[in-house]
Amino acid sequence: MKTNRYMYKTRVLILLLLVSNIAISQVDNLWHSDKDKISIPFDFSNNLIILDVQINAVNLKVILDTGTEKNILFSFPSNDSIELFNPIKTKISGVGSGETIDALISSNNKLKIREFEDNDFTVLILNENNINFISKLGKEVNGIIGYSFFRDKLIEIDYDRKKIIIHKNRNYLKKRKFRKFSKLKIDLINNKPYVEINSTFNDKNSPLKLLLDTGLSDGLWVFKNDSLKIPEQFLQDYLGFGLAGEIHGKRARIEKLQFSNFEFKEVLVAYPDSISFNNINLIFGRNGSIGGELLKRFHLFIDYKEELLYLKKNQSYTNLFNYNMSGIEVQHSGIEPIKEEIRLNSASSEVNAIEYVKNNSEYRYNYRFILKPTFVVSNVRINSPAANVGLLPEDKIISINNRKAYNYTIQKINDLFQSEDGKKIKMEVEREGKIIEVIFYLKKLI
Repeated sequence: MKTNRYMYKTRVLILLLLVSNIAISQVDNLWHSDKDKISIPFDFSNNLIILDVQINAVNLKVILDTGTEKNILFSFPSNDSIELFNPIKTKISGVGSGETIDALISSNNKLKIREFEDNDFTVLILNENNINFISKLGKEVNGIIGYSFFRDKLIEIDYDRKKIIIHKNRNYLKKRKFRKFSKLKIDLINNKPYVEINSTFNDKNSPLKLLLDTGLSDGLWVFKNDSLKIPEQFLQDYLGFGLAGEIHGKRARIEKLQFSNFEFKEVLVAYPDSISFNNINLIFGRNGSIGGELLKRFHLFIDYKEELLYLKKNQSYTNLFNYNMSGIEVQHSGIEPIKEEIRLNSASSEVNAIEYVKNNSEYRYNYRFILKPTFVVSNVRINSPAANVGLLPEDKIISINNRKAYNYTIQKINDLFQSEDGKKIKMEVEREGKIIEVIFYLKKLI
C-alpha cells in the first residue's frame, strides 16, 4: 500500500490511501459514556446551532444542519493541519447565485463530539475561500454536519439550555417524557426531513411541505408559485448566503401558521429569488423550508429512525417575529489594536507597559493594546431608514448609540436593529478617511 501526501493552501493535509484487494469493514459508532445519554453544549448565533467537534483529532466548529445530506468542511485552523482520508474529486451545488463548486469527498475519518465517536465519517472539502462565516457571524465556523449525525440516533435540542442530547433509550422517553410533547410525522426523503403544515396566505388556507432546516436562520422560506402568491405588502431584502453565494428575495407576513398543534400569527416569511435555487434539485411538492427562527421556540426531539418530530413550547415561544428594521446588514471585517489606559495604584509593583508608563504622585498609568473586532456595512436595503440617511456598503462602523462598535458583537447589533419600531439609532461611520454621523429611526414596514 502506497501513501501520497499533498499540502493545500488551506493547510489541509490530504492523506491518500491506495487500497487493492482489501475488504474494509464499516466501523460502528462508539459510545464512551456509562450513561444512556450524551449532553453536548452549543453556541447559538443568528439562529444557528454551532458545535465544538474534533475531526481526526483537530478541534473545529461546525453548524448542525438537518437541511443537508452531506458533511462539509470549508475552512480550517490557520495554525494547524488536518489529515483527511481517501479524497475523490467531485462537484456540488449550493443555494445561492453562484455556480457549482469543486470539492473533494473524503471517507473513513473520525468524528468525536464529547463522549461520542463516529469512525466512518465522510466529509466534503471545499476551498476555504468559497464561504466566510467569520465575516457573517463574527466567529469562526469550519463546516457543517448533516444527516450522518441524526441518521441512527434520537437527538434532543434544548434551545433554552443550549444543549444537544444524544439518547440511547427511546422506550423510556416514550413512556415518560414524550407524554408532554406534541408529535409530528417526518418524511425522510433523500436523507432530509420534511414536514407538512398548514398556513393562511391572503385569507386562503394553503398546506405546505417544508424542509426541516436547522441550518436556516429565518423562520420560514416559501417558494413562489401560482397558488402561493406574495402578499401585497412586502419588502425587497438580502436574505443571507449559501454555499454558492448571496441570496436575495422578498419578505412579507402571513396571517397564520399551524405547526403541529401550535398556531402562530403574523409570521415573517421570506421568498428567495428563483435564481438562488437554479442548481438545486428540489423534491416534488416542496414549498420551502422551516428554520431556526421558528424552531428555536420549541424543545425538540428529532427521530430519523422512526421519522417523528416531538415538540413542546419553550421560553421563546411567545417572542414576536421581528426583522432587521434598519435596512443594513453588518459583517465582521477583521480586528485592530485598541489602546486602553489602566490606572494602577502607586504602591503596586505590577507594570506591563506595552507602550509606556507615566507617573504622578498617586497613580501610575499602564497602556496596553487589545485586539478588538471591526465591522462594516455589507448590504443596504433600498428605501430603508439607513439608506435614506446615506449609509453605503463598505462604510466602517465606528460607534452605535454612543458605544464603540468594537464593544458589540454581530449578534448584539442584529438584536438592536430588530428591537422596536421607532427606536433611535445614532451611528458614526468612516468613509474614505472621513467620519460621518447619521441618525435614523427603526421603521416597521411589514
